[in-house]
Amino acid sequence: MKRIINTVVISIITMLLALSAVAQEDELKTMPGYVPFEILDEVYGEPKVRVNVGGFLLSFMSKAANNDPEAAAVLEGLEGVRINVYSTEGAVVPAIDELQNAKNMLLNQNWEPIVQVNEDGENVQVFIKADGQGVQGVTVMAVDAEDAVFVNILGFVDPKHLGTIMDQFDVDLL
Repeated sequence: MKRIINTVVISIITMLLALSAVAQEDELKTMPGYVPFEILDEVYGEPKVRVNVGGFLLSFMSKAANNDPEAAAVLEGLEGVRINVYSTEGAVVPAIDELQNAKNMLLNQNWEPIVQVNEDGENVQVFIKADGQGVQGVTVMAVDAEDAVFVNILGFVDPKHLGTIMDQFDVDLL
């Protein structure tokens, strides 16, 4: 009986977390700077890595990181972290097209390009959305012959913590 109750409880918690993740993704779609990278699923299939974490889970992670004050501070201001890593296997044209579409969208929303690299078969673009208060979002896009990496960070971001955020989500840009 105890085993059945444990199984039911675990099932309910899993279902609630899944529903929460779906609701968070819908919430993120309404935020300025949200980039719908999932279009690349049609070309490359499921990404090697997909992270979609919204406000509730980021808040939970921040509280859970109470033994690491720096990590907790980094996560506290974030509204969403979205990471998609696709294996391009040399077929980079669709990823470059999506990078260009996202670049145009971000420029139209007054995001600022801060890094642009186009050499040796690599294309890297980094954009920030800032105002007088600080940085409200960061988008990083990197494409080479092996991978296409798309990172969309929404919410307040202290630029000095960007590396820490990437480490928290185990992202290595090319």
